[in-house]
Amino acid sequence: MRRCRIESLGISPPRRRLLAWGSLQHAVEAGERCLEASRYQPADVRVLVNAGVHRDEHVCEPAIACYVQHALGINIDFHGRRTLAFDLLNGGVGMLNAAHLLVAQMLAGEIQVGMVVASEVNTDRRPDPDSTFASSGAAMLLDISPRNGDGFGTFVFDTREEHADLYTAVVSLKEPRGKLLLRRRAELEDAYLAGASAAVTEALSRDGLRPGDVDLVVPAQISPSFLRRLPGAIGFPAEKVADFTASLPDTLTTSVFLALDRARAAGTLGPGKKALLLACGSGVTVAAVTYQF
Repeated sequence: MRRCRIESLGISPPRRRLLAWGSLQHAVEAGERCLEASRYQPADVRVLVNAGVHRDEHVCEPAIACYVQHALGINIDFHGRRTLAFDLLNGGVGMLNAAHLLVAQMLAGEIQVGMVVASEVNTDRRPDPDSTFASSGAAMLLDISPRNGDGFGTFVFDTREEHADLYTAVVSLKEPRGKLLLRRRAELEDAYLAGASAAVTEALSRDGLRPGDVDLVVPAQISPSFLRRLPGAIGFPAEKVADFTASLPDTLTTSVFLALDRARAAGTLGPGKKALLLACGSGVTVAAVTYQF
C-alpha cells in the first residue's frame, strides 16, 4: 500500500525570552535544518504550507509561507519550476491538517515533494499573563515512501463545535501594535480528552490496528495534567504515551513534532516501529494519525 512519509524533520527549539526569536526566524531555521537532513534540494519542493498561527507583530498578510519560501530559496525566480506557498491556519492541529493536504496531493500524483512549516511566537512587549508560551519552529518534508506500508496512515479529525468557546485567541487593539489575549477555560482539557478518545479509536479502526500494535503515542505536550489523564482516555498504558512536559512546554502548532523529534532522538522510535500522533486545537478539534517507521 502506497503511503507518504516524513522524509526529513527539522526543529527550532524554544529559547529563553532574553534570546527570543521571531516567528520567521524560527520557521526558517526549522526549514533549513529540514532541508539539510533531506536528500532533496530546495527546488524539489513544489508546495510549501505554513501552519503557524502567532506571528511577529501579529501580522496577518501577506502569507508567512511566502517569506519562508524566499528565505529558503525555494523556486523564487519566475522561470523553471514553480512552488505554491500558502498559509493554513487551524490552531494546534494545523501541521497535521497541512500534512493531510500534501499527502492527498502526492497520492493523486499532483506533486512529489512538499514541505510543512510552523512557528509560534508572542512578540508583545508586555505579554498578557495568560498568553505566554514558548516560541519555537518545526518543519517536515514529505514524499512518497519507497517502502509499502511505511508512513502516514488514515488522518482523523474530531471537531466538537459546541466547545468552541473553551479556547479563544484575539488580538486586542487597545494597545499600539496590538496585544495577544488567549483564554482557555477550565473545561478545555476535558474536551480534548473526549475528542482524543474518539479520534484515536477511529484512527486505529480505519487502519486495522489495536492499541497493542502501537509502540508510542506522541501527543501535543498540552500540560502535565493532560498527559497524566490521556492514557486512561485513549486506552493506552502510561509508558506508551510520550511525556516530555518536564522540559518541553506546550508550543501549539509545533508541539507534536518537537515531541516526535525528542522521541526519535531518544531511540524510542525507529525502523519497524508504529507511532500514533495526536494534536489538539481550537474548534475544539483533535487530530490523530498512525505512522509506520
